Amino acid sequence: MNGTLKTRYWDGHQPPNSYYEPINPYKAAQKCPFNLQELSRYARKQGKKIAELTREEVQKFSN
Repeated sequence: MNGTLKTRYWDGHQPPNSYYEPINPYKAAQKCPFNLQELSRYARKQGKKIAELTREEVQKFSN
């Protein structure tokens, strides 16, 4: 294994090129597009890891 985890979120979709760009630690971080607290609660209730959620499930928690 090469250390990368393929999440179900990207199934059938291609991440944008900016997804692979290195992060600049001297620049303000981008705002997270999802409500992670509610997303993790939902995943826990479903008995899944966040990486196992489908794109449709994750989109329910977009800001």
